Amino acid sequence: MTVPPRLLGILAMAAAAAPFAVPAAASATAGDKTLAQTYPVASGLCAKVTAGTENKHLKLYAPQVLADCTALQSEFTATQSAVLLARTTIAVQIASERTTTAVACPTPKDVKAACLHVRRADRTAILALQRQRVHAVRLYYTTIETARDHFWKAIRALPGEHRIHADAPIPVQSS
Repeated sequence: MTVPPRLLGILAMAAAAAPFAVPAAASATAGDKTLAQTYPVASGLCAKVTAGTENKHLKLYAPQVLADCTALQSEFTATQSAVLLARTTIAVQIASERTTTAVACPTPKDVKAACLHVRRADRTAILALQRQRVHAVRLYYTTIETARDHFWKAIRALPGEHRIHADAPIPVQSS
């Protein structure tokens, strides 16, 4: 069976637009926030130390604090890049699976054996991709929470800083 060129054009446009049509809830905003939005207190502390306006207790330990800030920034950037890449890649793969099904079975009520097989394979592949997305999101939240915890343990280990106010824990989200 040949697919009419007009339908191919529509399918190509739908596949190209699919990554942009993913609802915000499906991505769970993993990776959408900046460092300052994710760690507001830590980024404020790092900005003060960088500008040299930190409190007198921290002045003595500014090099150590800056090293901790750099470690937090690099861990956040790597984790954010990984989850954004995973989200984009998975969205494209899901769109591709759906396009394959639409090409093989142009009418939704098509019950030919080939269509049923393609739809079943499509559902299985999409479920596997959605599990990968959930795993990537969980890994993102787990990693940024671990980085937050490590940063604040290092800062609180400095003399006179054991009571410093820290960022709130980041809950691990799964979707």
